[in-house]
Order: sequence, then C-alpha cells, then structure tokens
Amino acid sequence: MTMTTRTFSPLLSTLILSASFALSAPVHAQDALPPGERPAEFTADNIEKGRVLYKQMCLRCHGPEMVGGNNAFDLRKFPLDDKARFFNSVKNGKRAMPALKDILTEEQITILWSYVGTRGGKL
Repeated sequence: MTMTTRTFSPLLSTLILSASFALSAPVHAQDALPPGERPAEFTADNIEKGRVLYKQMCLRCHGPEMVGGNNAFDLRKFPLDDKARFFNSVKNGKRAMPALKDILTEEQITILWSYVGTRGGKL
C-alpha cells in the first residue's frame, strides 16, 4: 500500500477555511463589530474601569460572565447597536433591575457600556 498526498483545489481550500472561521465566530451575531466601527468609548481604559464598576454594581445579579440568572438579562446578548436602550435600562431599571440614575453618572454608564459592549473586553 502506498501513501498518497492529497491536494485540494483552491476553491475547496477556501471553503474549508471559511467553514473553520464560521465555527469559531462569536455565538451571538450582534457580537460582531464591523471593521473600523468600534465605538470611540470602547477604549482599554474605559473597559478596565468598566470591569471594576461592573464588579461593584452588576456582578451580583448578572454574574461574572454577564450571563445573568434568575431574572437578570444575559448581557452578552445586548445589541451593540442599541446604546440608548442600555442607557435607558441602567438609568430607569427594568423588571427586577433597579433604576440607577441617582447612583451612576452618565460617564459611569458610558464606562459600563464599554465593558458590556465589548463583552468584558473580549471584542
């Protein structure tokens, strides 16, 4: 029995590469940020400050991976194109979440948005 080397056509190679990329793509379609469209507030400094603030204000209900639980919303699913909705939810509360408008400043909510919007700095 002889060993043969298999070669793939360029088209087949491209399909294989595309399929492997698709399998490694983010779980949620809204996680994908088009190149060059990362919001200006998603800076490394804001994300780190957001990590600290998230631990203080959000971790207890939303969990360490933003998954939520009980009645808490899974923040990994928050649409990246809906910053206004995030601000409204944080300021005015929603269902079991209390309103934080008298506790957090606009700047602090922006910092939280940077952390949540990058899925904890992963995007």
